Amino acid sequence: MVASTAAEAAVVSSIVVTGNTRVDAETVRNYVLIQPGQSFGGAEIDESVKALYGTGLFADVSITTSGSRLVVNVVENPIVNSVVIRGNKKVKNDVLVQLLQTEPRGVLTDAKLQGDVQRITDYYASQGRGEATVESIVTPLGDNRADVVFVVSEGSRTAIGRVSFVGNNAFSDSRLSSVVESKRRSVLTLLSRKDIFNEAKLAQDQEELRRFYMNHGYADFRVISVDWEFNEANDRYTVVFTVEEGPKYKFASIDIDSTIPGLDANSLRRFITTKPGRVFNSSEIERTIEAMSIELSRNGYSFAQVRPRGDRNYSDNTVSVTYLIDEGPRVYIERIEIVGNTKTRDYVIRREFDVAEGDPYNRVLIDRAERKLRDLQFFKTVNITTEPGTAPDKVIVVVQVEEESTGEFSVGAGISTEGIVAELSLDERNFLGRGQHLRISVGFGQNEQTYNISFTDPYFLGQNLSAGVDAFKIVQKQTSYRPYDFDAIGGGVRFGLPITDRLTLNTNYKYTNQEISNSRKATRMYFPEGTTIVSSAGYGFVYNTLDSNVDPHEGVYVNLRQQFAGLGGDVKYMKSEGEGRIYAELLPDADVVGFLKVVGGNITGLGGERVNTIDNFFKGGETIRGFANYGYGVVDGPTDTPLGGKNYWGATAEVDFPLPGISPDFGLRGAMFADAGNLWGVDVPPGGGPVIDPNIIRSSVGGSVIWASPIGILRADAAYALTKAKTDELQWFRFSAGRTF
Repeated sequence: MVASTAAEAAVVSSIVVTGNTRVDAETVRNYVLIQPGQSFGGAEIDESVKALYGTGLFADVSITTSGSRLVVNVVENPIVNSVVIRGNKKVKNDVLVQLLQTEPRGVLTDAKLQGDVQRITDYYASQGRGEATVESIVTPLGDNRADVVFVVSEGSRTAIGRVSFVGNNAFSDSRLSSVVESKRRSVLTLLSRKDIFNEAKLAQDQEELRRFYMNHGYADFRVISVDWEFNEANDRYTVVFTVEEGPKYKFASIDIDSTIPGLDANSLRRFITTKPGRVFNSSEIERTIEAMSIELSRNGYSFAQVRPRGDRNYSDNTVSVTYLIDEGPRVYIERIEIVGNTKTRDYVIRREFDVAEGDPYNRVLIDRAERKLRDLQFFKTVNITTEPGTAPDKVIVVVQVEEESTGEFSVGAGISTEGIVAELSLDERNFLGRGQHLRISVGFGQNEQTYNISFTDPYFLGQNLSAGVDAFKIVQKQTSYRPYDFDAIGGGVRFGLPITDRLTLNTNYKYTNQEISNSRKATRMYFPEGTTIVSSAGYGFVYNTLDSNVDPHEGVYVNLRQQFAGLGGDVKYMKSEGEGRIYAELLPDADVVGFLKVVGGNITGLGGERVNTIDNFFKGGETIRGFANYGYGVVDGPTDTPLGGKNYWGATAEVDFPLPGISPDFGLRGAMFADAGNLWGVDVPPGGGPVIDPNIIRSSVGGSVIWASPIGILRADAAYALTKAKTDELQWFRFSAGRTF
């Protein structure tokens, strides 16, 4: 309550403060805008009352006059004795306490209470509990103290019942549903929780739609509105995106225009990925700008900025792009502030920046850091902004992040050529907040058990060098195609050195102690019983331009590697392998993706030694679907036992597409494929033979159903073998479960 008495230009003789117990009277007088000896009116009294309220120290303020005296009467806000949160079961106290401004020994104000209630409510809404309610209860105590209790009613998670689009002609609702993160509730989305309504997630969905359209030629695309409505009949939200697509453009001419003296602009043309005649793609423009900016910075043009100018030709729907290069303002980074990282260490975030405090400010490099931080998949949201520094030529870079869970425990089961298999795995990709990756897995099958542990530090010793250690144990029982028991235990170390953003050099050392026992007498010359030590070192190159490692639509992936055994141990050989993949959108509007894959390998004995049969390549349905595990290659003539081969190649052509009539929300896709390959050549040990080596091309065709499940990619393949050898073993159906690479 505010009380004031107007005065007609009265002069104050003194200021009297009443009602204060904790706050010093002189402190109160400092906020009164009237001083003894000054004349005053009603306006000055009103402003003084507002100033005292603005301190947050008082529940009530009144200013009156008594003759020439000014009387300021205050009622102090109580001091918080304790703060308790009740009713929260789904969200831990530690999480909610961080949202509160009301704290023990702090001043209690209505504004703080209302803000705290709203922040808790908003947090629950962000977790899909839009109907959660929060009530604050204040219990007065003696000595102007009070206890505060926040009572939470969490409610249930609120799901999305329907996602629809208005204004879309180029792409169907089904196609756009696969782009946005918000999904309608279904049996399959219960595990991923993507069907939980989250207002904040809708902003991300708008950006995903914009990027999708801009990458498919629609340079004028915009989201007009996003509307949602809660249906109390089914407790579901309906979400409607209204969009304006505009025409589809292609690139016309591509130029570079520089105003920087002495800069050879043509030297930057090799970084241009936008080509005339191609469909307009904003990501290609961004990649070009980023590559040019990095090159300019390396060559000493620290303040150079690259900006695209697009000139539309509406008559033929083309865009001519000119990359404008000029000197930007000379601004430096004063400091980098990081906010919201409750788990991840500051240095894990800072090392993703190509700039440091004191360096020239470059917006492109800041945007690049933001993208790299998102790609870590440590955070729900990443937002980098700037604030003015202590001088006109300095800025403060503020990194705002929101942590997300990075640990995953999964249980998987399926059927393979090893019989019924199950796997338990624990995966933590941000171990102890240090950005390190720890994975532990145990696999059980009717004929095989596997135990694996791996640890990777992507920035070993603080350098841009990944390092990892691995340990494993494999126990395999004798089967019809494996005429022995096999037991192996080992480990290794590995390093990865990024040469460019897309090219990485990998090196490794492996040590394995492997034992063969219970070997069938008829084939014991190929698989002699005993223990063998394999000590090997290797290297490889990985080139990756895929637009996504999870669901690639475009790009190239190449992996070339060699392994040399003979650093001690009992065997000497050189093993060379390679894999190449290329992805392309065949029908972008329908989300039809094609890819070609080629693989190959060779193993050769060193120092005149032959290659032991156990070290050969053994192939099956993982390379040519329609064939059993160990299903093709060289066999022992008398027993038909698979002996593998020293050489192999394989090729795949596949088209992936949405399954007709099934919503993309289910994560199900279909595929048609054709596979071909061969496996041949063995070194026959003394007493062995004769062997049958058909050395022919095997091939198959078939179809697949693929589910991008919360625990990984699950895939069922049905294949028909077109060409095979008489000694080959077929398996028309194959089920596989794998993780993204």
